[in-house]
Amino acid sequence: MAISPLHRSTLPLRTAKGRRSVRMLVKRKSIWLGTLAAACLSGLFASSAFASDSGNLLVDGDGESGTCTTDWSAVNTVPGWTVTQGSPSIVCYSIGRFNTPGSGSGGNAFIADGPYGDSALRQNVDVSSAATAIDGGNITYNLSGWLGGYTVYNGQAVVTATFLDASGKPLGTPAQLAGVNASARGLESGFIAKSTTGSIPAGTRTISVLLQFTDTSASYNIGYADNLALTLSTPVTAPTLKPPVSNVPAFDHVFVVMMENTDYSEVIGDTTDAPFINSLANQGTLLANASGVYHPSDENYLAIAGGNTFVQGAIYYPNIKVTAPNIADEIEAAGKTWKAYEQGMGTPCNTSNNHDSYYEPDDAPFINFTDIASNPARCAAHLFDTTQLTTDLQSASTTPNFAWIAADDYYDGESSGDGSSTSLKVQNGWLQQTLQPIFNSPAWTQQRSLLILTWDESASSTGNHIATILVGSPGTVQAGAISNTSYNHYSSGRTIENALGIAPLTSNDQYAQPINDAFVATAPITTATLSSTMPSVSQGTYVHVDYATPASKLNSENWIGIYAAGSSPGNGSSASWQYVSAASGTATFDTSGLSPGTYSVWYCYDNGYTVLAGPVTLNVTSP
Repeated sequence: MAISPLHRSTLPLRTAKGRRSVRMLVKRKSIWLGTLAAACLSGLFASSAFASDSGNLLVDGDGESGTCTTDWSAVNTVPGWTVTQGSPSIVCYSIGRFNTPGSGSGGNAFIADGPYGDSALRQNVDVSSAATAIDGGNITYNLSGWLGGYTVYNGQAVVTATFLDASGKPLGTPAQLAGVNASARGLESGFIAKSTTGSIPAGTRTISVLLQFTDTSASYNIGYADNLALTLSTPVTAPTLKPPVSNVPAFDHVFVVMMENTDYSEVIGDTTDAPFINSLANQGTLLANASGVYHPSDENYLAIAGGNTFVQGAIYYPNIKVTAPNIADEIEAAGKTWKAYEQGMGTPCNTSNNHDSYYEPDDAPFINFTDIASNPARCAAHLFDTTQLTTDLQSASTTPNFAWIAADDYYDGESSGDGSSTSLKVQNGWLQQTLQPIFNSPAWTQQRSLLILTWDESASSTGNHIATILVGSPGTVQAGAISNTSYNHYSSGRTIENALGIAPLTSNDQYAQPINDAFVATAPITTATLSSTMPSVSQGTYVHVDYATPASKLNSENWIGIYAAGSSPGNGSSASWQYVSAASGTATFDTSGLSPGTYSVWYCYDNGYTVLAGPVTLNVTSP
């Protein structure tokens, strides 16, 4: 439960972190006529053939479908979009004062970069239903939106639409909205309306729309976007907002263990101090691109248990009093059982540390929910010391369907050193002693059980990169798998809900990406990759490249550089470069400073010149 050195009031004077740290409502009437000819005519008028254009093809381009936050430090799910970099969020307009374009409404919310620096989200728009019209030529597009940022900071949003054929090959010239930096905004917080139009290249079947937030390392939540829209001058089957598809199977039991304050890079790969933890990663599925949703601690617990962070800043029990429903309510409503086991609790529902000086009642989140804390009988029936776990594991019938298991503040890694060598040894020993009986239990060996081992937050604030490991009863979880997909605590919450067949709590967990990679075989990433769908751009365009890294080459100082002709890593200086610390993601470069010509893009290892992937050719043309 480390306290972040950064705390900010509702409308801040910001503290620089110094870290990279036409919506249309169409009402249709059915026309019923008595004759066959009239019926046919009715069918014609009910079809989309008479629509003048496609309507907005972007889902939730305004952030209104999500749960917006009034906390600058929180991460919330952005429905309808796939995160390809960082931790973007949805922010409420009520958090501050923002200039907006004279026409239109900002509604309640907008999309922002989030608290951990540059981020990116993508939607792939299927336009194959208009293939005949597109291939006939003369179909145009309009890409529009509000782009903005915060006061003097140059953090900004860039929206790029890339046209792809049926095989994913880029066609024509990408469309892009950009240029709303601090100067364009008059050094004020707010938005400027931007739009661009053009012709759809023949052969286009998908339009990939990437929303990037760039130049945001100076602070947090300083790049904004709202009212994003993509329309075509021909009817297209409209997409609908749906939660990401879940491949999570049903389980009889789910166990959650949340340790504390440890960076991914501190624990994963340290087989000397944490051999048992790393053996679990080999037995199950390791999430190499997982992150917490808050600094400091308790809000991360609430994200899994309640689908929101609810409170703001360094606030702990007994000052957290959440009245919203929680995962325990949903479990009981489904007729299933649950318990929390906390080291040092002593007697059921005890909230004092008279049995263990390192015991903290909120190391399992349920005491923070008023419908549990204010109901002594319910609390005592569900909150126990970890010693009770030994008894409950004796049979599958006495093992709860859901169990949250918590170490005290020493053994969870916080008071023992926040990811230090000592802390890792302490965590490793406690986890081995606590989890091995679960693996030997009837609930594990005779039924279907799932363990989610995670950490609340990183010891540092950069990216809040944490380790998360899923292990299951034999044959239930992909063994030895490593996932580079972007996941966070809302993903864990949704995975638990899907595994137990219970309802979501908020839009955060409802629209979170479930941890499908643990249950569906995917090709492992054995070599680093670097790719781009923007091989040729005009000078001044923001160009993006996608990268992926095997776990063995993951490093916080991996970097991507752009080199002019005749130069390469170790042979001449790069024209532009940036660190890319995530397992996979999207890196964005401003080509304003690049002279027209041909460049090569390279992905390199650990602040050196060892090439991981590349080169990818980039052509910069005169504007």
